[in-house]
Amino acid sequence: MKFSLRLGVLVSSFFSSLFWSLNLLLFLYTLLVYYLLYEVPIGHWIGGIFMISLPIAWAFNLFFILFWLLVKPWRALLPVLTLLIGIPFWRRTFTYNQPNDNSEKWPTLQVMSYNVMGFNRYDVVDTQHPDDANAMIDWVLKEPSDVKCFQEFYNDDNSFVFRTIRRLERAGYPYYAILHPPDRKGMEKEPGKFIGVALFSRHPIVKRGEEIFDHFNGLVWADVKVNTDTVRVISLHLQSMGIRVGGMLDEEQRSRVKRNTQGVLRQLRQGLTLRRNQINRVEEYYRNSPHPVIICGDFNDTPYSFSYGKLRRILRNAFEDAGRGFGFSFNKAPGFLRIDNQFYNARFLEPLNYITYREVKYSDHYPIMAKYAIRPREISRDRRPKTHVEFDF
Repeated sequence: MKFSLRLGVLVSSFFSSLFWSLNLLLFLYTLLVYYLLYEVPIGHWIGGIFMISLPIAWAFNLFFILFWLLVKPWRALLPVLTLLIGIPFWRRTFTYNQPNDNSEKWPTLQVMSYNVMGFNRYDVVDTQHPDDANAMIDWVLKEPSDVKCFQEFYNDDNSFVFRTIRRLERAGYPYYAILHPPDRKGMEKEPGKFIGVALFSRHPIVKRGEEIFDHFNGLVWADVKVNTDTVRVISLHLQSMGIRVGGMLDEEQRSRVKRNTQGVLRQLRQGLTLRRNQINRVEEYYRNSPHPVIICGDFNDTPYSFSYGKLRRILRNAFEDAGRGFGFSFNKAPGFLRIDNQFYNARFLEPLNYITYREVKYSDHYPIMAKYAIRPREISRDRRPKTHVEFDF
């Protein structure tokens, strides 16, 4: 009997020590992730993997809090401390702001961004049922934003359904900038038929430009004239992650997961590397702009990524400053990703509201919208880029 009790004590002590060691390692790992996010010192893909793992590290810390409360309550202080150190990054995950009523009556600019997934053109081609495509395009036409930014925008001049440029013009958006992708098989012989990044505006566009990253990934920018002010709006679509979580979780494909792991890691590395280079190009467009800037689109990256952190050091994020809730924008498994964003120049612009249209389920992304007040130049805030903006609550 004594032997059994002693053995039980030894086993309990062993597992307690093991879990405590794992908790210490988790503490050090989470601190490393905080440092990488705070400093954004490198753009190497391995560092990128560490950075996007922050929610997983938080989840394990929550597990240890519950575990130690049941076993040795005083040890729960370590994971609690770990989470408290990360308070500056909580805002990237969850925020709650009240709409601003724009009491100063400054001019406003409302911007919507939406990855429309080609307006479901594949479903129409395969099934000959254009109902979903028509419903999505009708919603896009009726949505009241002044500027509409699209990713995976599709147009076909020979199709009544997908004559989207003409339909947007008739809806009151006569000004636009469109990314013309390189000729691709199946489209080079069909003028007026293409897919890519686009921007449409109610207000005049005085200057525009574009840059192709890869296939239909890239950006377009337009200097939009709003009364006496001009705002540069950049619509972008960064490199895809190349990983479909839903497919990995599909029962028929579970047996392939082990075999495909190497391919998944290769795609993840490639995506992280390409987005790092692309976001550097986006930053140049901001720095060379003579006007206040709004950058929006499908970043294909989480709020804990290198590309997000790089922009956040020079611009503000509209969701963080004017949004509510978690702002999840990806309408596929795992369902808790915010990969669509709007960044803005806070010296001249003030977000009044930010909405994720989660009731609009036509695409694999939800549309996002932010409304900005344009602050007069003579009273613009001195919001020059700070060395570290994580603590700028």
